[in-house]
Amino acid sequence: MNSKEAVVTEIRKTDIVTYIDVQCGDETLRLIRQNAPIWLAVGDSIYCKFQEVSVCVSKECQGKVSIENKIPAILKNVRQNNSLCELTFESSMGTVISLITQDAYNLLGLKIDCEATMLLRGVDITIEPRLDLSRIKDAS
Repeated sequence: MNSKEAVVTEIRKTDIVTYIDVQCGDETLRLIRQNAPIWLAVGDSIYCKFQEVSVCVSKECQGKVSIENKIPAILKNVRQNNSLCELTFESSMGTVISLITQDAYNLLGLKIDCEATMLLRGVDITIEPRLDLSRIKDAS
């Protein structure tokens, strides 16, 4: 599971969904929810979490796509077997792990240190509050 610290920069409710924009490193991510959690407010520190299989990869993403978050990255490590590849990317939001098929890896022609684009749907990102435990006083 990828877990990234972020800060909520905007919460915008529409008739159908709520958009939650967060700053994660140098990247702005857009999350999509039916409703924002009642505890969430602009300025909150949170964790954004997403599965490795939720990180799609493109090597040459020239056209328009319906995915909200397109993050430029450099491929730093590959672990593979005969069916799956675990890819480690470095980006402006830090290290991100992606899990794709061996066929997709071969089709994309990925190599260590190549540039790629990570594609992450806003509905695939979960959020949790980031608590400052140093502010909680010892009850004893």
